[in-house]
Amino acid sequence: MFKKIIVFAFILLFFELNAQEEKTFRYKSILKTTATISPGYMLNSPQTNIYINGDLEYFMEEKISFRSEIFVMVGTQSKPAILQDNSSLLWGGLYHMHKNRFDFFVGLQTGINFTKPGDVTLDSIVKLRRGFTSNYGPVTETYIYKVIPVISPMVGITFYVSDYFNFFLNARYVVGKYYGYTDGKTLILDEIRISAGLGFQIHVKKDKK
Repeated sequence: MFKKIIVFAFILLFFELNAQEEKTFRYKSILKTTATISPGYMLNSPQTNIYINGDLEYFMEEKISFRSEIFVMVGTQSKPAILQDNSSLLWGGLYHMHKNRFDFFVGLQTGINFTKPGDVTLDSIVKLRRGFTSNYGPVTETYIYKVIPVISPMVGITFYVSDYFNFFLNARYVVGKYYGYTDGKTLILDEIRISAGLGFQIHVKKDKK
């Protein structure tokens, strides 16, 4: 995965070096959308989640945009899975630092996760008198879906190859907690998600110049 990211960064650099002589690219009024597959690396559990990620972004000003996103969890790379579902809806503002068609940005989004932990099988141990215990065999605990408030700072780079499409690379940190897990514990949902791929955009307003 990281090798692909490095190759992607070199591609962006190549396009940037070949675009330095072009006229200044206009960002205001861009409406942009992307769709890709994103891995999510949980920081407190040994699990990598796989998401389908899509977003819609609008530039109100040259350096300010608003973005809404959806992450639909479609699987994991761990068996048994700690999380059965951890899909997200996110929205928030981004600040952009341009160099012609090359765009660095930082942002902060809030939103909600739709989270359901995977089933957990436990031994049912009942304490008896005088310190003895009795094992009644395995018991499976199941968990309900919960709507979890989350916050997500993010950074990224985009190269606008033309007036209609772009290449992008984003990384975000998603912070959330699932209360009421096994034995009343709290399941920490903190996760790093990475998205990269091809995006599309149009200007919804004509340049007045």
